[in-house]
Amino acid sequence: MRANKKLSIKQIFSQVNRLMLVFAILPLLLSAIMYSRQILAYQHTLTNIQNANNIAAKVDDDVLEEMWDVVTGQITVSNYERKSIVQELQSEIKTLQKNITTSEERSILDVSSRIVDTLNDQQNEIITNLAHDNSYDANTEIMTQVKSATTLLSTILQEFVRIEINMANNKNQELIHSFIFLTLLEVVIVIIAIYISQKNHRFLVKNVEHPLHNLAEISTELSRGNFNYRLAIPQTPELASLTISLNNMADNLVRLLEENAQKQYYLAQSEARVLQAQITPHFVYNSVDAIIALIEQQQYEEAKELTFALSDFFRISLSKGRDWISIDTEIRHTTDYLKILKIRYGEMLNYQVNIPPEIKSYHILKMILQPIVENAIYHGTKFTRRVGLVTLSAKVVGTNIIFTITDNGIGVKPDRLKEIKTELDRGIESDTNIGYGLFNVNKRLLLYYGKDAAINFKSNYGQGTTVTITVPKKGATDIV
Repeated sequence: MRANKKLSIKQIFSQVNRLMLVFAILPLLLSAIMYSRQILAYQHTLTNIQNANNIAAKVDDDVLEEMWDVVTGQITVSNYERKSIVQELQSEIKTLQKNITTSEERSILDVSSRIVDTLNDQQNEIITNLAHDNSYDANTEIMTQVKSATTLLSTILQEFVRIEINMANNKNQELIHSFIFLTLLEVVIVIIAIYISQKNHRFLVKNVEHPLHNLAEISTELSRGNFNYRLAIPQTPELASLTISLNNMADNLVRLLEENAQKQYYLAQSEARVLQAQITPHFVYNSVDAIIALIEQQQYEEAKELTFALSDFFRISLSKGRDWISIDTEIRHTTDYLKILKIRYGEMLNYQVNIPPEIKSYHILKMILQPIVENAIYHGTKFTRRVGLVTLSAKVVGTNIIFTITDNGIGVKPDRLKEIKTELDRGIESDTNIGYGLFNVNKRLLLYYGKDAAINFKSNYGQGTTVTITVPKKGATDIV
């Protein structure tokens, strides 16, 4: 092996391991061929033993019994002829004959086949006698012959089993010899491999081990927080590339850690505020009071509907800890909320939900629509004297889904509208303490979707507000 040539790690290990690979594959191929052939033959022999024992058991236990049942009339001839025990023996012996390889086995089974043929003739003679009167004595004499034939057949089958056992023992001895041979071969291969390994040890230490040790050292220093540590570039191409990458990683690591910490802080803060908003005592108390009032007024169906809506609302809010739910579930969550408020406010609140069925199977970040609907009611329609109307609709535009929430509430004054748009432009740095949950939803959209999602806020004071939410289409398999 030429140590003076600059080789890549792939080339180094290719040269070192090529011969060792040959030595590793050779015994595997030999053992696979030898063991497969012998194990299959051994298994084949065991199968023959089992089948022969099964046939012998039928001969000992069933032949005389069934034929006596025919002679004595316990089994009708028609039932017996459909599938007699002798026919079964003929079929099973033919199967055995297909699975033998030696002349000794074949000779034994030929004798067995002829005896079964004799039993078949005796069976036919019994059936013929049964068709005539005074057949019992004749059939009794035949049954004496049947007994002799079955005894002989059982003896011959046991001889076949003995032959098969001897063959199995021979196969077992062959397996032992093969194991010894392959063990010795493996010992020789191990000795050769040790020799090759020792010969190439110094070469690998110089070209691989020392550079890897240096890489481990820089990794340790970086893990300790020493991001100013740098390493000289080695000559091995792959290790040189890895060293350059580690040096660059040290330059970027601090910035990435700071950005990730900030993102996680914002994310945890936003999700906590969303869940907190869903379970405010004021909302729970009012809903429960409404249920009690409906029950007292014997409006049981409305009370039942409100209870189901409230239960489903909180169940979807939790969603077993999942961040992503189907659009159908998100719409149901928002509809549950609207049902609750509709029952509470009565004729002073109406709502419409128009969602195309084809988008309901897509997935969306949970609790995106309900906070906007809540804004529309508590900061919009609640401050007008006319009947409040909230409309939720959706449409597909290219690869995006656009949700629109409109209300006929009080709207937003121009100076406040400017403040809201400015705060939305701040993205994840927006203040979630203001904006009625709007900025919280915007922040969560940006944290999960990135720049692919957006919120647009439009309002005319005294007329109403329209909020559009744009998110990319995501199937269940797109959620990570």
